[in-house]
Amino acid sequence: MIAKPIIELCRVVKETGGRALLVGGWVRDFARGVESVDYDIEVYGVQAAALRALLDRQGKVDAVGEAFTVYKVRLREGRKSFVADVSLPRRESKTGRGHRGFVVEGDPHMSFAEAARRRDFTINSMMYDPLLDEYIDVYGGREDLKRKTIRVVDPATFVEDSLRVLRAMQFAARFEFTIDPATVELCRSIDLSDLPA
Repeated sequence: MIAKPIIELCRVVKETGGRALLVGGWVRDFARGVESVDYDIEVYGVQAAALRALLDRQGKVDAVGEAFTVYKVRLREGRKSFVADVSLPRRESKTGRGHRGFVVEGDPHMSFAEAARRRDFTINSMMYDPLLDEYIDVYGGREDLKRKTIRVVDPATFVEDSLRVLRAMQFAARFEFTIDPATVELCRSIDLSDLPA
């Protein structure tokens, strides 16, 4: 279920002394047995300039967030091509109102726990190493998938982005999951007036 160019990219990162992990929705879907081509990769242990040079050798790179090291890389597999989002682990600091009022900083030496902490829900906080066939699941996302439960990772960071309330409802409806009662209460406490109608 993993495209060969993704595996190759992970190998190249490993050869440079880093570690490339699939993250976010792709891992959630993979753990559910659902195929996805929406690849998000976080690269640990490689500085931004070295990562950019490495990616330039793998495919066409668009720096959509070079200031905080997010790259869209066009990869080819046979006649098919697809885009993978590749980034350094990031920390976000709230600076203004709304879901865009953040300063984002890439840090290749961030711990897995700190990187996963910025995610909205436990089911989206899992990481997967395709070279080792290993999940890194600091916040219990796999267990919540089994329970079909939507649960926040960190209440302190969750409330900083009002859009996450709508994401909770969307995931609950889309996957037919239940929202954890504490997450429901947290969602009810968040002012949604900064969201566009």
